[in-house]
Amino acid sequence: MRRPIRNPIIPGTRQERTGTVPIIRRARAEISRRFAGLTERVLQLFDGIRTYSVNEASAVLYGLTPEELTALNGELQAALDYWIASGREAAHSFWWSPYVSDASQTGAAQSAANLTRLSEAYAASRSLATIVRSEPYRNRVGLAQVKSYEHWTGQGAQVRAELAQIIGSAVADGRNPKEVKTLIRDRLDVSASKAKAFAQTDITDALRQARWAERDQAEAEFGLNIGLLWTSALLPTTRATHAARHGQVYTSKECREFYAKNGNRYSCHCSQTECLLDDDDKPLLSDTLKAAMAKEKKDWRPTQ
Repeated sequence: MRRPIRNPIIPGTRQERTGTVPIIRRARAEISRRFAGLTERVLQLFDGIRTYSVNEASAVLYGLTPEELTALNGELQAALDYWIASGREAAHSFWWSPYVSDASQTGAAQSAANLTRLSEAYAASRSLATIVRSEPYRNRVGLAQVKSYEHWTGQGAQVRAELAQIIGSAVADGRNPKEVKTLIRDRLDVSASKAKAFAQTDITDALRQARWAERDQAEAEFGLNIGLLWTSALLPTTRATHAARHGQVYTSKECREFYAKNGNRYSCHCSQTECLLDDDDKPLLSDTLKAAMAKEKKDWRPTQ
């Protein structure tokens, strides 16, 4: 009697295939909190600059000596270090690192649950606890955290340069303080939006990296023939090159190559789920699942 095909477990929803929404929601709330604190501090520093002859008819005179300007730049750097770039909490861990760790563990958990369903050999010998204790897993998470740290440090340097330019130009041109504070708020709002976009990219990237790695480990350790079933969110904003892959099966190498070029990793909501392959490298999926995924792709309507 032919054994029934075991379909892989596809996480998330049609709108969000990775299952990272809770992590991203927490991350974005933290980013909002941090940028709010940064904005408050920068405005306090700007308010501390002495002004003279403020009226509607003439330019504002700022009483800022070169020495005070140097000190102000140092205060701006300290504010960025505390709120964004390299500020450290009491536990001495970078504030962004837990989000990378959570995403990586979520990806590992998804793979472990899925491969346990698909393979009795895997189920008998490997678990999430085994994965997260392994040296390769811990090394991957550590490298991902370092990469993220470098991003935030770089963004902090960029924001500091932009704020210094806004304040320096305001002092030189005698701009009205209310106008300058609006420019500061607007600039930091833009930076916060970019930070939130990065959060989505970094979190989903960490999850996918964890899944690809576990697929490779399962294949090497248990001799399983495993492909990666591509599931696209099929949002109106989904790129056509991403939607076209929905329902197709790829190797982990092909997935890595795709995400390494053309900015494909940015703002991507797609996921890849382990599936077993037969001796001809054809995916072992039920006709029902294949038909459902084909219909989803056919019904997709991109933004015009």
